[in-house]
Amino acid sequence: MAQETDQNIFVRFDRLRDSLKQIILDQDKAIDEVVDAFIHMAYRPAATQPKAIFTFLGPPAVGRKSLARALTSHLEEYAAFRHFDMEQYTDPESGAQLLGQRLTADGFQEGELTGFIRENPQSIILFDAIEKADNQLQLALFNLLTRGEEESGINCSGVIVIFTSSLGCSFFKDRKYQEAFKENKLRAQALVMDALAKERKAVFDTVQSAIAPKLLAAMARHFIILFNSLSLDTLVRIGGESLSDHSRQFADVSGMKVEYHDFERIATLLTLSFSPDINVNRVKQKLPDLFLGRITGFVRDQGKYPRQIACRLSRQAEAFLEKTCQEKETLLSRLYKKNETVDLTWKETLRGQKLTCTIQKAELKRLPPASEFFRELLPGVEFSTLGFKDIAGNKSTKKNLKQIIKILKEPELLKKFGIDMPKGMLLYGPPGVGKTMLAKAFARETERPYVYVSRSDLFDPGYLRNAYLKAREFAPSIVFLDGIDVKGLIEGVYASMPDDQLILELDVLSGDPEDSVFTIATAQNRADVSPRIIAPNRIDMFVEVPELDRDARRFFIEKILEKPNDGKINVERVIRYISGMSGYDLQRIGKEASLYAIRHDLDCITEDILIEEINIIKYGFKLEKKRIRNLEQDLKITAYHEAGHAALSHLLLPDIKIEQVTIAPRLKSMGFISYSMEDFPGNISRDEVFDNICVMLGGRTASIRKFGSRGIDTGAANDLEVATHQAYAAVASLGMDEEIGYVHTDTLSQNVSKHIYLAKVEERVSHWMKEARLKAEALIEKHWEKVEQLASILIRQEIVDGVELEKIMKGLEET
Repeated sequence: MAQETDQNIFVRFDRLRDSLKQIILDQDKAIDEVVDAFIHMAYRPAATQPKAIFTFLGPPAVGRKSLARALTSHLEEYAAFRHFDMEQYTDPESGAQLLGQRLTADGFQEGELTGFIRENPQSIILFDAIEKADNQLQLALFNLLTRGEEESGINCSGVIVIFTSSLGCSFFKDRKYQEAFKENKLRAQALVMDALAKERKAVFDTVQSAIAPKLLAAMARHFIILFNSLSLDTLVRIGGESLSDHSRQFADVSGMKVEYHDFERIATLLTLSFSPDINVNRVKQKLPDLFLGRITGFVRDQGKYPRQIACRLSRQAEAFLEKTCQEKETLLSRLYKKNETVDLTWKETLRGQKLTCTIQKAELKRLPPASEFFRELLPGVEFSTLGFKDIAGNKSTKKNLKQIIKILKEPELLKKFGIDMPKGMLLYGPPGVGKTMLAKAFARETERPYVYVSRSDLFDPGYLRNAYLKAREFAPSIVFLDGIDVKGLIEGVYASMPDDQLILELDVLSGDPEDSVFTIATAQNRADVSPRIIAPNRIDMFVEVPELDRDARRFFIEKILEKPNDGKINVERVIRYISGMSGYDLQRIGKEASLYAIRHDLDCITEDILIEEINIIKYGFKLEKKRIRNLEQDLKITAYHEAGHAALSHLLLPDIKIEQVTIAPRLKSMGFISYSMEDFPGNISRDEVFDNICVMLGGRTASIRKFGSRGIDTGAANDLEVATHQAYAAVASLGMDEEIGYVHTDTLSQNVSKHIYLAKVEERVSHWMKEARLKAEALIEKHWEKVEQLASILIRQEIVDGVELEKIMKGLEET
């Protein structure tokens, strides 16, 4: 008799299993777990209340609530069902409404939950989105359901409790979780519960666990049911059934006959058009409108009433679908990670009484990230549209980056040499040289999405954690940390970004290429980055981004030439003038030149306007001449001063090209010579150092030659400072002095005695300066005619371009 009863139990629950699988699609494992739990309860009734606690976990809209309702309709002993949406109970005061007595106009009224249990002691109660409830309410709910009747005043021994949660929905898309879900139920459950324990929520000004730890521990001890994401076939089936039902209703109401050519393919394309994040409820409700809505729109716009409606696919749409669905199992994941949707183009054709609606074209289209519109969705995943081809110049930098890209895209090369997958790269260089653009282009070339973190967000450990969580969801991906050498106020102290959270995230990154999260960090100075961050097996690849090269500068000038101009701008000349300028400054040039033209009622930009704006950005605004005392005399002295510099520079340093010589007084100087930054050598010889000192002294030497003692003025202050420093460096640091020899006297004075070599260094620095002065005087005297002619040209036109200067000096030499 007992055996027969046992068999009846199994038969009964097998029928329940089959019935549920007919109702709830694509959740066979979850249904098996639930039915097995009921069999378990039949043999081993719970010793404490409630009768059972189920926790339904998984992505949203996968059938959790439907399964809870279906259990009630299929289990006679649990005829009563109550659904509580916990989003309605987010504050402590709402607990009385649910659990306790409330004072109403009719007196005291019992709580909604307690009243329901008293009336229905054998029931199934669903607490949907339990994480939304206030944590104190979660604990009160747990105590009410689990304590005995003597303590709680209510008998829950016949109640089945079901909690649902979509917490960690990104975690369910993780490849490791999906593998564990298929292979090992207990491991998958452990992974999920560990992820839930880390979830947080903001409550007013505090951050607390999303689910109260005590309740979470109770969930872990009872039945955990994991729901998987719905497959494309299931989504198409649900969408197709909805389309079929609505089509019949439409035909009945309108009198129009509706037919589909290749219904399943049409339903598949319509379903895919809801990507990247396909929600089954939205598909069910909105998919029919994609087609039937076109019919009503046609009738409204054309005023014609066809008797027959046909829906078909073009050959292009059929070919697209066949190609796209070649790897159907991973298609939804790929669309989600790339933030792509299937964009459909329709064509309506009316012939007689028959309207044919054709999906003429189907194509993949990338959508803008939702975080652009909703701050609360940050950190968001972005997809770069900028590639290396869009960035001018930077040839050597792009070459280095392409080598790293090859490693990321061909991980088998690493296996061959027994090397782990790299975790990160530091791009460092001066501001305005394109580090951010290069990082985004790097993401495009690797075909990876990226999560962008910058400024104050770098100081927020929670934000960093969420950035890496989001990146792991979309792996293989990139986390872009822009400006990790930035300083900020931490508890009133100006400090670097905290590195503990970043190091934690870097250390736990997977070495699997499929799960790779690569970190790109940018900084102005590598030395300002925490050594812990750039330690081996963290961010341990380094790419320097130098100042903008000629091609990059040309790009900015060509952008400026897109604005109205007189067509006479010498691009090569302007490019010489902007050497050493950052991208930020180069962007300013076009704007400032345009504003100048607008302010002065000019129709276009000229070369003179451009060069003046460049000089303003580099050297400051011109001074009004009326503010300068003895203007004519001062300009004349300045002209000879700068002519002396220019003449000696041309003679002694011919390889370093001069951009311009000017005597136009500015905030920073009365006149100046500017050089092309790209011509400065990286390694300088003793003779070049000495010759440069001579050039620095050439200005005052020429002024004294022309004006005597009046030529000794403050205009040479910076020249003397630079020349003296270079002489000292040559003697004390660079081992260039023939008497002191190869001795770094600075090291001795700093570490042994400040008096050691002191007198000798003073003597030799004076010697260098004297020798440089004598050489400068001799050369100025020898080439005085050149100096005078150049000075007169400067007095006449204020500025001499580098090319013009070259012609003047060569012409004088020939003469």
